[in-house]
Amino acid sequence: MTPAPPSRLIAILAFLGFFAVGGGWAIAMPWDGGPDEQAHITRAAGVVGGDVAAPPAYITVPGFPRPLPGTHQTVPSGVLRKSPACFAFKPEQPASCMDERAPAPRPHAPAEGFSATGRYHPTYHAVVGWPLRLWPDDTGLLLARLLSAALSAAFLAAATHSVLAWARRPFLLAGLLVAATPLALHLTGVINPNGLEVSAAIAMWTALIPAVLDDRPVERRLLVLAGVAAAVVAWSRPSGPLAVALALAVLGGTAGRARLARLVRDRAARLTALAVAAACLTSGIWTLAMKATELVPVPGGAGLGPADALRVVAVERLSFYLKSMVGQFGWLDFTMPAAFYAVWFAAAGFLLLAALAAGTGRDRLRLLLTAAGAFALPLWLDVFGAESDGMVAQGRYMLPCAVGAVLLAAYTVDESGLFARPFAPSVTRWLAAAVLPAHLVGLAYTMIRYQHGLRPGVPAVNPLTGEWQPPLGSATALLTATVGLLALGAMTWLCTRAARFGNAGAPRDRYTPAAAS
Repeated sequence: MTPAPPSRLIAILAFLGFFAVGGGWAIAMPWDGGPDEQAHITRAAGVVGGDVAAPPAYITVPGFPRPLPGTHQTVPSGVLRKSPACFAFKPEQPASCMDERAPAPRPHAPAEGFSATGRYHPTYHAVVGWPLRLWPDDTGLLLARLLSAALSAAFLAAATHSVLAWARRPFLLAGLLVAATPLALHLTGVINPNGLEVSAAIAMWTALIPAVLDDRPVERRLLVLAGVAAAVVAWSRPSGPLAVALALAVLGGTAGRARLARLVRDRAARLTALAVAAACLTSGIWTLAMKATELVPVPGGAGLGPADALRVVAVERLSFYLKSMVGQFGWLDFTMPAAFYAVWFAAAGFLLLAALAAGTGRDRLRLLLTAAGAFALPLWLDVFGAESDGMVAQGRYMLPCAVGAVLLAAYTVDESGLFARPFAPSVTRWLAAAVLPAHLVGLAYTMIRYQHGLRPGVPAVNPLTGEWQPPLGSATALLTATVGLLALGAMTWLCTRAARFGNAGAPRDRYTPAAAS
């Protein structure tokens, strides 16, 4: 049997891989090329400048059903020069229209900007915003994006390390690769706390699942990772505490009395629970004090009553939710080719169906509760909030909970002994071979959208040319992401060839832990 490679090497490859893929997106996207990015740029620059808790405010925007909630932020004028995006919701328009907007003559001069995300918890923005304050131009934006990508990569690398070295549940790696969708890594490469929220949620679930459900002694390092990741999820967006609560409720409620009693008696588990509760409480207090639950309305669906909205959701929106969890990039104004989604749906569906077939009744209950929880809040917002706010829900809002379903599926398959020992590493390798190239396809097609525009007729297929080019060049973005995907592929190959996969596939009544690295 091939000796296990050092866990540190696996963690380094994982960090470099996820960081480089996020870095490719950071290099490729134009200013304000990510969802709500200008609002988060303004918020980040304002927080670093001391504008942490500006009073709630509203502005009226033509075409929206009611005034937009947010705050006014004092920021360097350079970070406002390209707002609003001239290409948003216009997939035929390349980002070259940005070049027509002259930079501010005094980019460091203070100016007032409005941010629709100005009421968000300030932690993420305080960490990533300082380059925008020092260099209020394309350089500052790129550095801020790379810093955001590095934070997310750190959580994904920690999750990878934990499933192999601490939880010793190697098949969870398959779930992790599927859970980290192209949309999730796209979000890590733009200024938006949603990317860090999803990455931290993956780390939270990968640590909590074995810590709560395994029969082994409680692993302290898993509790530390779960606690830190859960706090970051709670502080990222107003809905973060709900995602944490769902994970704790589903896992704790189905762990069984004996395991739950053991966790309650464990001092480290109690301290972790208190720390997570404090993070959720402080986030909730901030959200209520800043009125951050007020939604930004959208024109689509505005005025529909619950009955009509439910019909729209059933016929049209459910497909949009699923696609926008996998890859509906930028301003959600274009859709990837159908084959792109088919690959990811096949990979995720394989894990979920295998888990439902092989799991116990309790396993199936966990999966169904987690999936229902992922869809519950967005469905509620679109069905009962459409009349006043329009249909605001997106798949990216569901990801912090939906990743838990994929990871639970991988854990259930691993625990059930469904796959024979030689089959489990092979499955992981084939899943990686299917999903990793999709990240490059998503990046390349999005670059075509911004560089050429998606116009009728024969489509453009060359992401290296176009009316607009990233400041560092298209080839740099593609090469950076390619290097990252190769690192993730090498990491997967090393893990699946190693002795650490020796216990994958052992049935639950004779499962024995692999040797710790």
